[in-house]
Amino acid sequence: MKFLRNFSRLFTGIIFIFSGFVKVIDPLGSAYKFTDYFVAMHLDFLNEGALVFAILMSIAELIIGIALVFNLLPKIAAWLLLLFMAFFTPLTLWLAVADPVSDCGCFGDAIILTNWQTFYKNLVILAFTIIVFWQRKLFKPAYNLFNQWALTIAFTIASFVLTLYCLYNLPIVDFRPYHIGANIQEGMQIPEEEKENVDIYESVFIYEKNGEQKEYSETELPDSTWTFVNADHKLVKKGYEPPIHDFTIEPIFVPGYSPEPENKYVNPWDLEFEFTKDGETITCDLDSLPDQSWNFKKIIYNTKLNPDNLKLYFLNEEGEEIIANIKDLPDNNSIFLDAEYIDTENENFLLKYGEDITNQVLEDESYAFFAIMTLLDEVNEKHLDKVAQISEFCKNNNYKFYCITASNLEEVSAFINYHKPNYQFYNMDPITLKTIVRSNPGLVLVKKGTVLNKWAAKNIPAPEQLHNDLTANSITKHQKAKNKYIYLTYIFGTLLFMSLFHGFYKYLKTNRYI
Repeated sequence: MKFLRNFSRLFTGIIFIFSGFVKVIDPLGSAYKFTDYFVAMHLDFLNEGALVFAILMSIAELIIGIALVFNLLPKIAAWLLLLFMAFFTPLTLWLAVADPVSDCGCFGDAIILTNWQTFYKNLVILAFTIIVFWQRKLFKPAYNLFNQWALTIAFTIASFVLTLYCLYNLPIVDFRPYHIGANIQEGMQIPEEEKENVDIYESVFIYEKNGEQKEYSETELPDSTWTFVNADHKLVKKGYEPPIHDFTIEPIFVPGYSPEPENKYVNPWDLEFEFTKDGETITCDLDSLPDQSWNFKKIIYNTKLNPDNLKLYFLNEEGEEIIANIKDLPDNNSIFLDAEYIDTENENFLLKYGEDITNQVLEDESYAFFAIMTLLDEVNEKHLDKVAQISEFCKNNNYKFYCITASNLEEVSAFINYHKPNYQFYNMDPITLKTIVRSNPGLVLVKKGTVLNKWAAKNIPAPEQLHNDLTANSITKHQKAKNKYIYLTYIFGTLLFMSLFHGFYKYLKTNRYI
């Protein structure tokens, strides 16, 4: 029983140390996951406190693990361990059944588990937790009570210092697919052995007849006397998803500010429209078009566009594809499929805005700096001068500079009018931007799709700090940082080994094996 008791303590402790550590060094990533939880539970009012919750929980998890491994305050540690598992085990069961969030985030970005895998993992940990709690009075600490409290407080302070350092700089270990040295294009590829592993959907079609509605599968559709009502497409099996799957760069055209691009293209999904009915006015995009009782008034912002050139594609109740105009929407039984903006005078000549330049950027042989400003209204303005200096540095050295944001055209226009920047803006998915760099603004150096360096806002270098050979400079700095992390890991590993060896030695001596 003694072996099982100590094994349970060490097993749960090591897992809690790992789980807590990967979240302590990435407080913003943990905060994003808390926000996902709050939204899923309709607790949006807690979003403002997500970062505080994330920091406190990750530190608590790490300290519980350290206390268990080093046998500090075992009774308190056992109680906290039980409370943790008693709360999170049923929570992960709900996540597995309801599936509101795809990844629980229990191991940060280091190990991605499905919700069911997380629940089964928690069941295993809970079994060992019960043993630790049951045997809590039999653990014999190697230190007196004062030293146990002193060590626990010291570890807690060190954890706070570490998480604050990572918050204001960048995570000391980057588990994300955009870490330094990663090639973005390679991260977007699907391995040969996974090409058959695709998403599988189950489609259910709802038809109505004489006021009665029934569901049919796609292989058993009713006769023509039934009227199509709706269709539901449910994902029954998730296929392989490459580590990088939402990396798309599109220029944002700001009238009066952006240069006229050579290739002209309109992305209809970026457009917003104004509709009226009975004196009421609403704005919407293609994802939220109103019913046909509303009257189209105008395209917002891009007022020079001709609404007659916007083609909308729908699937009618007979399953046929139809083309409609924004001024004359089809009935509610039709399903919206897609849209495109075509110049009717020359259908092969697409107008400006929204061109996907991802491949062009990633295949470029020259250096490119990405200034990441996830949301412009949340950007740390005191670091914008540094961003402007890097932009000017790029112009003087024939490097590329892309200010990438998830903000919409209205927010970009307001930012330009207020700050008068000297660079152009590009659009990308907000989750992708938060994954690339945990800073707003943040700076990323890329060459031919490979991430060479990353900087948090406070660490954005001055132009004179950037050497001519940016690759060699980045590799040298990265190696120095990597060596520092190796030393820290070595020190922590040595302390952990000494603790385990000390416990094992005492066990052998107590039982007179030596």
